[in-house]
Amino acid sequence: MNYLTLVKNELFSGWTKFEAAWIFLFLALQIGVYIYQPESLLAVISGISGLLCVVFVSKGKISNYFFGLIFAYTYFYVSWDNKFYGEMSTALYVYIPSQFIGYFLWKANMSNNDNNDSVLAKTLSFQGWLITLFCIVVGSALFIGFLKTTDGNSIGLDGVTTVMVVVAQILMLLRYREQWNFWIIINILSIILWADTTAMYLMYSAYLLNSLYGYYNWTKLAKQNRVQR
Repeated sequence: MNYLTLVKNELFSGWTKFEAAWIFLFLALQIGVYIYQPESLLAVISGISGLLCVVFVSKGKISNYFFGLIFAYTYFYVSWDNKFYGEMSTALYVYIPSQFIGYFLWKANMSNNDNNDSVLAKTLSFQGWLITLFCIVVGSALFIGFLKTTDGNSIGLDGVTTVMVVVAQILMLLRYREQWNFWIIINILSIILWADTTAMYLMYSAYLLNSLYGYYNWTKLAKQNRVQR
């Protein structure tokens, strides 16, 4: 199988009609909103690449990291422009390096089903849940304290979402289904945070719906992995 065939299978195979319609709808909405209300081209690029990234993650496709890299760089500058320093720091120190780390971690843990590669998903133990929640509470308190020394906006909300993103990103890199529980909460909080920026608001609304589907799909992937073992 040549390189072009591999790329074609990765990008276009394994999608249901519902998933294809989902992608088309929200990409059309992003473009339509920009044409109607051209606030920021960079925000739209960030929104489109971010949407493609999370949809590909929900399918367990490793190509999500290509779109994630585009999103990370553009989101950094959009957050900087809005003085959301927590989000900006997340993009610089979490999203960008995670694209490279995640690619190699996932590459070593992929299954092949009918030429459709998907990641081998895992589930979090009870002890893992306790450790995760403890890290979120302590990390949020410390980071909010730091943000209070800056001129940032929405410090409390910005601080909590930043820490939760770090935790959810780590769970994603380690292939845990429970990442989606945190992405659901993060996306709800982010909709509130970006309420005044249409492209970002729309992006996170799409993220929220996708995270619900992601949890459903990764539950199936985790069950498949247990059966294979």
